[in-house]
Parts: sequence; C-alpha cells; structure tokens
Amino acid sequence: MRQNNDSNLYGLLIRIVLCLLVLSGSSTVLVAQENPDKPAPSTESQDVKPAALVVPSYSQNIALLGTDQRYMDLGTLQTRRRTFFMYGIGVSESYVNSFQENSASQDISQFLLSPHVAIINASNHSSFSFQYAPSVVQSTSGPSSRQVFHAGNISFGQPIAPNWVLQLSSSNTYGTDSSRLLSPQAFDVNKGVPIIDPGSAVFQFNRGKVFTTTDSFGLTWQRSASQVVSLSAEESYFSSLDTGPSSRSTSAQVSYSAAVSSRTSVKVGGNFHHQAFSLGSCDGYGFSFGISRQVGRHLNLAVEGGPEFETAPCNNGLGGNYGINISYPLSRRSRVGLTASRSYLTNYLADTQWSDTAAVSYDRQLSESFQINLNSGYARSVRAQAGLGTYVGYFVGADLSWKLSRTIAFGTTYRRFAQVSGGLIQGQNVALVSLGWNSLPMRIVK
Repeated sequence: MRQNNDSNLYGLLIRIVLCLLVLSGSSTVLVAQENPDKPAPSTESQDVKPAALVVPSYSQNIALLGTDQRYMDLGTLQTRRRTFFMYGIGVSESYVNSFQENSASQDISQFLLSPHVAIINASNHSSFSFQYAPSVVQSTSGPSSRQVFHAGNISFGQPIAPNWVLQLSSSNTYGTDSSRLLSPQAFDVNKGVPIIDPGSAVFQFNRGKVFTTTDSFGLTWQRSASQVVSLSAEESYFSSLDTGPSSRSTSAQVSYSAAVSSRTSVKVGGNFHHQAFSLGSCDGYGFSFGISRQVGRHLNLAVEGGPEFETAPCNNGLGGNYGINISYPLSRRSRVGLTASRSYLTNYLADTQWSDTAAVSYDRQLSESFQINLNSGYARSVRAQAGLGTYVGYFVGADLSWKLSRTIAFGTTYRRFAQVSGGLIQGQNVALVSLGWNSLPMRIVK
C-alpha cells in the first residue's frame, strides 16, 4: 500500500511539472515586475527639497503572499490606472525533524501544495489589492494526515480630499499551526526592502487550529510641505481553536512629523491600547519621540521610543515602547533590512501582555539566475497570567532560488524554529525542495 501511495505521489509530481512547463510556454502577459538586480525605487529614499516631507498617496510596495517575488513595487507600473491579475502554484517535498525536552525526536516527510492569487489595481494616486494563498500539507510518511493553512489580505489606499489620504487593510489566517511553519512565509516591506515577519519566531507544538485577524485604519493629513499629521487604529485577534485561549487587542495612535532638513525628520506622538485576555483585560497609554534619517544615498534609519503606562491589573510600574527600522540596499545586487519593536498588540501567542520582536533579512543576487535569502526572527512575550512564564523563541532560515525561466523557479529551503523559555524547550528543523510557477502580472482592465 505504501509503495502504491509513493507511486501515485511521484506520478502527481510529474504531472504538475509538465503542467507548469506547458503554462509557462503559453503565457503571453504584460511584464510589470521588479528587476531583481536593481533596488526598488522609493520616493521616500530620494533627495528632496530642504525641509520637505514626501508622503506618497499610497503604499509604494505591496507585499505578496505565497510567492518568492515577495512584493510588487507600484512605481514600476504606469501612472495611468491599471488592474493586474497574478497567480501561481508551488509544490514542495519537506523533511521535518521535531524535538522536545525529555522526549525522543520525531522525523516525518510531507508534501506541500501552495497556490496563490492576487488582484492589484494601482494608479499614481491610489491602490487596491486582494490576495489569497492557501497551503495544503499531506504527510508522505508515517500516519496519513492532511492539513490546510489559509492566508489572505485586502488593502486600499485613496486620497479623500486635498492633502488627505485614507488607508485600510485587513489580514487573516486560519488553519493548523504546524502547517503554518511549512507555508510560504510572510514579509513586510520597508522602503523597498522585504523583511521577514517577526511572528515567524512564535513556535509551539500541538496547538491545533489557530485563527488570526488584523484590521488597520490610517488617515494622513499633509498640513504643509514639511508637516504631516497621522491618525491610525488597529485591532488584532488570536484564537487557538482547539486548545481554548484567545486574545484581542485594540490600539490607536496619533503623531505629528516635521522635516528639519532634506534628509532628517522628527516625530512626536501618543497612543492608547486596550487588551482583552482569556481572564481579565488591561488598558494603557504612552508617548513616543522619534527621528528618521537618510544616511548617504541608500541607508534609511528610523528610531523612536517613549514611556508607557498601564492600568490595573497589568500595571507593573513604568514601561516603555520603542521601534527601530533600517533599510539598506548594499548594492545593485544585495540588500538588508532590520526591524525591532515592542508591541502591545496580539501576536501568535494568546494572553500576551506585550512582546519584544526583532527580524533581519538579507538578500543577494548571486547571478542572473541564482539568489540567496537569509532571514532570522526573535520574539519575547510577557504573559498576562502570573502562572505563565515569559515566552522566548527564535527562527532562522535560508533560501536558495534558481530561476529556470521567467516564470519557473527551483528552490531549496532550511528553517529552524525553537522555543527556549516559557515552557518545555522544543524545536523543529525543516528542509524543503520546491518547484514554483508564478505568472507575470496580466493586465485585465485598461
């Protein structure tokens, strides 16, 4: 029976590969994607007139789900409004080694199918995107099982009046947590540099199905060429559907930014947050002061921080908030990005009072066909309940991609997840071999 299953699996892989080759040969689409040898342009990273802030009317880059392209630079699209359709599929065979304190390690192999679809509408003033990327995991050794992890998001940016810009977004995930670790990872984009989502560092065994949602609202008023006032609100929710715990966080921020030179701006702001845990809730507020500096032609640095105060029962004295963002295209072929912050919003761990997270990503175009990506993340989460210890986990990963054509890529991936505090020491090593086909963006509406 096992031999027949393996034969059916290999036959399925061969049919998928043939389909990918046929699709790639018959595609006739409009080319509108980034040049991997060249750092993505960003209006914020260019020299500007003295004492002036450049605030784009929409997010310059849209992070893509389920594809090794990772993001689309809207600056590469024509300024006239266009609607693009993108889709693709990836197949992977994985080897997973799991280990836990005081237990024997376990090995398993799994097959991963990862389709994705995206609709992006963009102009020189506004943008809209819808994306959906499910991942289906089928075990190919040991007990037969099938797991699914769904990821999707929708975003919108539009001027609503002269000097006023509205931005809305919603991101949702649902499925087994173990399949999340095998699925294509999520990235944020900071001034044209993709950075791994620090949530990748949250790892625990046997959590079953999980559900997360994050909704955000942003309103920006450009008071003058050198002054900007921003108002934003965000709500996040996490639920471990099989084990019970859930958390919800709501926050609001207001800030004022002013340019003091062509390369430097300062910011002052305030925030309020409300947290609802499995048992009880907390409120807090704080203030922050920050500075953004463009160093040289490419290095962008932003630092902010300030005091944070919380009400009972979570008041443990004076707290703080901070944020650090660095984006640096090292050359035409390499770039590095770093982010670190303290967040009072819910992440992939229930009953978290606040989290310190950090992530760093390095990309290098080795040649026209080969690219390497190195990513690492760290999370330290302080729990709201006294009986739960502080969670500490980390993630490291490496990806090597070989482009066989403009639409087909072969890749190898290694990932390591570990929990080193806040429970049993446990971890997982993952090795994947993948073949992916991604369409070029097709213009569907002129």
